[in-house]
Amino acid sequence: MKHTLETDRASMHERLADPTLLDSAFAVPMGETDGEMRYRLAVPVGGSRRAGSLTVANDAEAEATLSALAGRDGFPSVRLRGTGSAHSARRTVIWGDDFPRGDAVTRWKHLGYSDEAIVRYEQQALKGL
Repeated sequence: MKHTLETDRASMHERLADPTLLDSAFAVPMGETDGEMRYRLAVPVGGSRRAGSLTVANDAEAEATLSALAGRDGFPSVRLRGTGSAHSARRTVIWGDDFPRGDAVTRWKHLGYSDEAIVRYEQQALKGL
């Protein structure tokens, strides 16, 4: 799926228990492609949302994300998750509390996803089996 601010916002609006967090979301510049600036949406922590993450295409986008979010309200403890095996490998930037170990539902709750969104995802996953 091609990520744009619009697709990121729509996806998060469907997932979040508190979609008003989108009012404080930040558009992270990812660089230019075909002469157009690309952005990804980073949603802050707040309420039941204790952490957030953004997976990007490579080290350059990870560094841009780290720089853009560092010190910004709603994005505490911005850091990279794990280490990349290749300079061009996908990377995940995380912020907020550490992600809990355990089942997916526990992690989704930690991300502030609504019960309805979690049920929808589980139903879609079961259909794929």
